[in-house]
Amino acid sequence: MKNTAFHTLIRIAPNPASGEAVVVGLVFFDGSRYWMRVSSRKVRLAGMLIPQARGVVRDVVSQIERRVATDMQARQAAVAEGVKPSGKHLLQLADWEYLSRYSNGILRIGTPTSVAMFENDTPESVFEQLFVRLVDSTVSQDKPSLIQASPLVQEPVVQLMERVKPLVHTNLRITDRQLPELFFEFRMECLGLNGSFTAAHVLPLDFYGMDTLQQHVFEYDTVARSLLRKFRRDSKGSAFYLLCDEPSEESDPDKHKFWRAIKENPLLKVIPIEEAGEVAERIEKTGAKRFLKAEPTHTSQQEVA
Repeated sequence: MKNTAFHTLIRIAPNPASGEAVVVGLVFFDGSRYWMRVSSRKVRLAGMLIPQARGVVRDVVSQIERRVATDMQARQAAVAEGVKPSGKHLLQLADWEYLSRYSNGILRIGTPTSVAMFENDTPESVFEQLFVRLVDSTVSQDKPSLIQASPLVQEPVVQLMERVKPLVHTNLRITDRQLPELFFEFRMECLGLNGSFTAAHVLPLDFYGMDTLQQHVFEYDTVARSLLRKFRRDSKGSAFYLLCDEPSEESDPDKHKFWRAIKENPLLKVIPIEEAGEVAERIEKTGAKRFLKAEPTHTSQQEVA
């Protein structure tokens, strides 16, 4: 039996003073990755009870999604490097407490509760059972917002990072120490320079929600433009790869529309994840090298899992 799994419930309290709350979502950690789903039906129900707080609810739910996504990105990077995930980017108990305080008690994150997983259990089945039992039994009628369980790092990305690791930055965390105009931190799978930039960032469209996807693209575009300005390089000679697969237009038209939009960005070169080898070939062809001082990794004593 595995004991590293846990879940926590997302609740909306129409009247925080009464202690009553509507369960609207579930965050589940299976020992290596997160799953998250919010019931749109239950959120609409809660919104009818507190119409004045609909914006707050949407904002905090988006924050939860982004925070879970940041944790997963850090875990992906650690797996690619062959090390144990650690550091301030992993979810901590204090993060759940902050998100609860943020909404003045309207949105509440429950205390993480252990989940017993046996050898024959799959994360998919455990997550679905928990969601149906604890959140919404009409799950089949709902279109979920889900941080999906998928391979932490797809094989083409692992091969890319291993291939270029001796040459350029890999698993690089860029902050305002390297680019002073930044107001956020951003992680890139690889980055090199030799006359022009070659960079790559992985964006699994089926893994993140729309808010997080938009944030990733905005931040990647901002980092690219900042690098070009600081080092006085022409964008036409550089290649900022965005590794992401085309989503199904039939099953997820919104994400397919988003994918088409980012392909129109003149600064980013969108290619499928399975073609990650193209990045390595360009790095080798151009002779790109490391040129930045990487940020140190910090550890924390309050990590969850």
